[in-house]
Amino acid sequence: MATWVSILDQIGQHCAYVLLSDAVLPSPLPAALVALGLLLVALLLLSGYLACLRGARLRAQQKELAAAKEMLQEQKAVLAEAEGEVEKLKGILRRKSAPMLKVVHELRAPIASIQSSLDVILQGYAAGASPLSDEMLRLARDRAGVTLMLINDLLHLGSIQQAEMEKRVQPVQVVDILWRVIPEMRIRATLRGVDLHLDVPDTLSLIGATDEHMEQMLSNLIDNAIKYTDPEGRVAISLKEEDRCVVGEVEDTGIGIAPQDMSRIFEEFYRAENAKEVEPYGTGLGLPIVKRVVELYGGQLHVQSELGKGSKFTFAFPKVGRAGDAEAPTT
Repeated sequence: MATWVSILDQIGQHCAYVLLSDAVLPSPLPAALVALGLLLVALLLLSGYLACLRGARLRAQQKELAAAKEMLQEQKAVLAEAEGEVEKLKGILRRKSAPMLKVVHELRAPIASIQSSLDVILQGYAAGASPLSDEMLRLARDRAGVTLMLINDLLHLGSIQQAEMEKRVQPVQVVDILWRVIPEMRIRATLRGVDLHLDVPDTLSLIGATDEHMEQMLSNLIDNAIKYTDPEGRVAISLKEEDRCVVGEVEDTGIGIAPQDMSRIFEEFYRAENAKEVEPYGTGLGLPIVKRVVELYGGQLHVQSELGKGSKFTFAFPKVGRAGDAEAPTT
């Protein structure tokens, strides 16, 4: 740029010299022509300079535009990635909130029923009508029992999830735990008119688990078998050792499981239609708890069932020690 300015300055000086100097050119007309020619040259040079300047500015603007486009593409990529992460988080929140909404829904119905029944009694509508009062109280009691059952199952599920993080494992004698569960199960079987049969040895090898979780697993399996077996039906429980595992079976002659329900029976809150017909107010958490316990302690769970003819649940846990060992490995 300094060079162009210097050239134009020199041309201007030459033009002034030609016009003002009589010594160089005797006639003023040729001098004017020469000055005009020099001026035209100056204008051409100025036009070229301005064109070069515009070209330089245009190239600079194009570079800036290209850089801005590249930055915009990068920002778009970052934004797309951020939107993808947001969608993932939304999906996680939806999956996390869905079970909670289900729990709230399941708790709301029995609590509303209890409230309505107690309102009927407290407002005097059942006064002087003992059968109605008794019916309302029985309804409130039954629904309170359902609510308590759901809360207990949720607490059990929560304790298993906590154990999954803590990985607490102890030597457990399954036979001893079964005999702690059996007295209550005998009462339930008797009330329903179901024959409860046991084939259990005096002792077995130890497995790695916790007493609490084994009790929850056995209680849920046996209670389900009794609950969904018709009067005069049979529930058989057996424990044994096979190779390196302690194996248990709970078999019933109950309602069975339809083929379309087999893949969903371990889903939380899921209940098959034939199960709802027998027991309208189940929680749908019993079998999910069983599955969680078995998986937590490295076991295996298998189901065989035929609709209308019964079901057999088989579980197996690896041995961690002999029955007479004072201690067994823990993790």
